[in-house]
Amino acid sequence: MKIASFERMKQLVENGKYTDAEMESRNMVTENPSHFAGYLCLAYLNFAEKNISEAARNLEQALLYNQNVVESYQLGVKIYDKLGESERVVELARFGLTLDYEEGEFYAALAKYYTNDVKEKAALYETALAYSPERLDFMGSLAYYLFQMDKTSKRVLALQNTALTIDPLFEPNLVYFAKISYARGDFEAAREFTRKLCVIQPNNSEYKTLYNQAWATKNPFWSLYERVRLFGKRISLTQRVVLISAYIIIFALLTKMIGYVAVLMWILPLLVIVVAILSQTERKEQLTRQDRKNRYLRLPVAIILLMLLAFPAGVRTVSTLADWVTPDKLKKEYPVTEPFEKQMNPFIQKDFPLKLQK
Repeated sequence: MKIASFERMKQLVENGKYTDAEMESRNMVTENPSHFAGYLCLAYLNFAEKNISEAARNLEQALLYNQNVVESYQLGVKIYDKLGESERVVELARFGLTLDYEEGEFYAALAKYYTNDVKEKAALYETALAYSPERLDFMGSLAYYLFQMDKTSKRVLALQNTALTIDPLFEPNLVYFAKISYARGDFEAAREFTRKLCVIQPNNSEYKTLYNQAWATKNPFWSLYERVRLFGKRISLTQRVVLISAYIIIFALLTKMIGYVAVLMWILPLLVIVVAILSQTERKEQLTRQDRKNRYLRLPVAIILLMLLAFPAGVRTVSTLADWVTPDKLKKEYPVTEPFEKQMNPFIQKDFPLKLQK
């Protein structure tokens, strides 16, 4: 088996000798058209030159002549991953594991394409990292999915620190760690990760979106809004119910103690929500699902509730001010001795006693 020729091909490509690599590969195909090695070498060269379609065609030729070469499946997973053909990636990864169950690349491919379950993805990346402990991309992916499972996992921080120590500018991990930091409410770290990403690739639209999202938290109202929202997502449903119930109880107690002024407990948060969301309406990047939910659901509801709560407070405030500025002479001429409701109810006024009373 001419596997040594494949290793030589990798060396030529790594050294940038593409012309020599192509010449040797085509000579191999010419000498033995039914041998897999020449096609595999061509596929590797095509992949390195980003001619992905041609790489896939040569890879299929290599597999046609020999289905028992692990390197063919390793390269095939990468090629079809670039083409976005998930079913083919899964096929190659599963067959590759029958030849070498210790190849981390296959487990990572299955984690990416075979399942949508977060726990299964984390388990597959855990296995991939166990067999390939040096792979930084496996560290970042595992940290991301472990965080989805448990927002307080200490393993996430350990993986992040290890990966950053080895290579602080590894792009895929910077993306993962920016998202994790933002979801954790560590906006300063998220801003730093996204800043590095935009320095590495200034024209990358995904990096720009992450950058704008992170740096929007410089606005204190938006920062407060996002911290509360993300905190609510990190805690369990039971904890949320307990906190809301406690807030309502405190509101009820304050209402008895200080009256309508206690409604500020609802007015102030609603005001923060309105100001925070309005401060983000000028962002020009594509709206995410969360952005739409904020603008077209939470904002109108918050404004309506704010108006319903603030209107009675405004009436009371105007009434108090009017009473304060009214001259004492007018107060004596037009005294108000009974509540308005009693004045309008003839059955309880003194001038109209009930006839049935003895």
